[in-house]
Amino acid sequence: MFFSVIIPAYNRERELPRSIESVLSQTHRDFELVIVDNGSTDRTREVVQSYIAKDNRVRYFWQENSGSPAGSRNTGIRNAQYEWVAFLDSDDYWFPQKLEEVNKVIEQQPQIVAVSHYEEQVVSGVFDKILKHGHGVGRPLYESLLFKGNAFSTSAMTVRKKELLAVGLFDTRRDYFAVEDYDMWMKLSQKGEFYCIHKVLGVFSIADGNMSRNIELINNNLKTLVLDHIERYPTENKNDLKRIHGARVDYYKGRSYQLAGEYGKAIPILLSSISRDPWKFKKVASLVFALLRIRK
Repeated sequence: MFFSVIIPAYNRERELPRSIESVLSQTHRDFELVIVDNGSTDRTREVVQSYIAKDNRVRYFWQENSGSPAGSRNTGIRNAQYEWVAFLDSDDYWFPQKLEEVNKVIEQQPQIVAVSHYEEQVVSGVFDKILKHGHGVGRPLYESLLFKGNAFSTSAMTVRKKELLAVGLFDTRRDYFAVEDYDMWMKLSQKGEFYCIHKVLGVFSIADGNMSRNIELINNNLKTLVLDHIERYPTENKNDLKRIHGARVDYYKGRSYQLAGEYGKAIPILLSSISRDPWKFKKVASLVFALLRIRK
């Protein structure tokens, strides 16, 4: 089985070599590596060209800055030569057996449309926890994702190319920035089965410095996405679902501000979430922590 590995990059001259080398070091050798440069102004192009000179499986595409990695991933998908597309963000990396393990699953489960696996989460270079993507996810998968939240990570996903094309690729609307992957998994979940490998096969990296700066944007877009899907969901109970799950997303926002130590922003958001969907212990606990100025 051949894979098309897609890495979107924007000004990643420092982080990109680790991601590229993690792909070139795979024990499963049948792949192409498609790197899409989203208008970088640093030495990203030169870094990629140094690998192209050594390995003809590496391909490079440059485009004007589209404002998000969704557009870069779509460019990569359109140019992918093989049936299965594996995504990798430019600050994440894989362990050497990743594609080998995914290949085994595809050979044994030919009906699936996507494969995921566990990851290590590393914050500012320090191990934080294991991310058990897909663990305990319910059925039907679409409803589980919509009503319980995103259970998957882009750098841990491998998807059949024809299904990515069938659902219209990643949504590039600004309202979906940073949540376009969640939208994609929900769309794909309506096309067929996902398979989750219960092994850690990669690392999800977080730079701690700018986490709180993106809380407002990400959670506002997440709320837009969830409410959009509920609007299309076949039920007569739309208003109740929007109230409950809008409050759930607001809890995420309030909790994120509380963990970031921005208690003045956290408290009113948590109070609003509780007022619309009470009797959730975790919401009350987060509010108490915010009132006591505790980051826990």
